[in-house]
Amino acid sequence: MTEIRRWRAPLQKGSGMGSATSLLNARPADLQHIVLLCWSSVITVVGRFRIRLGKKPSSDIFAVVLAGITLLLNGCGDDGIMSRFMLKPDHIIVERRPDPIYDQLFPYYVELCATSQFRSKLKGEGGVAGHAVMYIKGACKDQQAAFPQLRQCRVAATELSDPEHGAGVSVGRWFRNVNWVAIPGYDLFYQGNLKLGEPLTQAHFDATVHDVVSKGVYNGVQFHTSPSTAADASLENFIAEEGIGTDLALQFARSVFCARLPITEPMLHEIIDFLNDKNREYAEGAADYKWSVWADNCAHTLRNALAANIWPPLSVRAVKFRQLFNLAVPANEFVNLAMQGTESDIDDYQEIQHDGPRRDTLHEFHWLPTRHGALLKTLPIHEPNELYDTTFRLFTLQSPFRMGRTQHTIDLLSDDRFVNLGANLHYFHDKYASILAGHDERHEMLTSVRGTPYRRVERLFYEYVKTQLAEVDSMLVRLSTLEDRGDAAKIK
Repeated sequence: MTEIRRWRAPLQKGSGMGSATSLLNARPADLQHIVLLCWSSVITVVGRFRIRLGKKPSSDIFAVVLAGITLLLNGCGDDGIMSRFMLKPDHIIVERRPDPIYDQLFPYYVELCATSQFRSKLKGEGGVAGHAVMYIKGACKDQQAAFPQLRQCRVAATELSDPEHGAGVSVGRWFRNVNWVAIPGYDLFYQGNLKLGEPLTQAHFDATVHDVVSKGVYNGVQFHTSPSTAADASLENFIAEEGIGTDLALQFARSVFCARLPITEPMLHEIIDFLNDKNREYAEGAADYKWSVWADNCAHTLRNALAANIWPPLSVRAVKFRQLFNLAVPANEFVNLAMQGTESDIDDYQEIQHDGPRRDTLHEFHWLPTRHGALLKTLPIHEPNELYDTTFRLFTLQSPFRMGRTQHTIDLLSDDRFVNLGANLHYFHDKYASILAGHDERHEMLTSVRGTPYRRVERLFYEYVKTQLAEVDSMLVRLSTLEDRGDAAKIK
């Protein structure tokens, strides 16, 4: 990953929603997000209190929650408790763009991304919690399908500009007969085909609308009526009002934070199948998709697309208050995947055997989520920008009394091992080598014949680590060769 520059967000005055007057003037979508965050804060605190007493959270605690929410609302603005969910304006964020060499080493990967709230200079602002999207290298939009579907790309692309590189996936609040759309190509999805330093103008914005129509991004999609498109229900108006900056051309309007994780081809098939089945459920079934900030939002689908490989799924539309314990928040899912890819313990095969998702992926796919190539990337709102405010904003959901997630986000983005490909490969080379060096094969053999439930997983685990170490060794050699070629080309 290549460091480009640093940016510091300017302090904003008068933007808070902490007073009773500003809450009354807030848009309904913002109020939904504010209440969501405040409810969750109270639930987290009460839940921890009950667990410490040896009890499980249950319906009898919600009287306490109802009382707490009343107290929290007055302090849940940008200047109150809500401010404790944000990366502060004085935090310095390092912009990282993907190293092009990465795509020559890894044929398949997923990027789970949190995007910041957008603030249009002409049309107002979006929801406070931002949006979640996913980019899948190796999955391409199926242009032959009657509604949005994915297929495996025909080649393992090595260039971001390759039309068979991959596709972005975005869940839409206003979609009726599908849950998500597929955006073909890396450049359209993230950059809206803008080059670095090229200004975002109304003319380029309008050209992007026509490009999206010509590529059939919304072919086969039926829509609920949104406030911004009630007077003009044309597809072009929907793309201009709702699509750009949310489903695609993300950097026109939002900062983007992604956790990138290499996957295997069989895992790619699982993700494609889940997403295709999700859309088929609505396109061919009797029920319409109805977005819900609480129960079925942009982050639920994307997290659950990875559930077969990485973590347990989140329930969608669980009964009553149970859904409050199945919330999905864009920035949280970015941090969760970042932590899975970079920091989970892979030294202890007995612990892995007791962790359901990791055990299953090791046995079925010979893969663990904490691995080489797991990197983070950060992309700012495009500048120069005539259409959107470029102030940095990103929220994470946590107890307002503990700042673990926000601080952890900053720590991960500041660690060279998790943003630089070369440093990452060297780090995991040493990690794999250390695991193998600490393996006492004679002791393990004697233990296994005396009786142990871990005989098979132990053998599988150490074979896996040996394979990963050999792969990293090969990648380091290729990385050095490719970098030397790049340097030679620059000299010429």
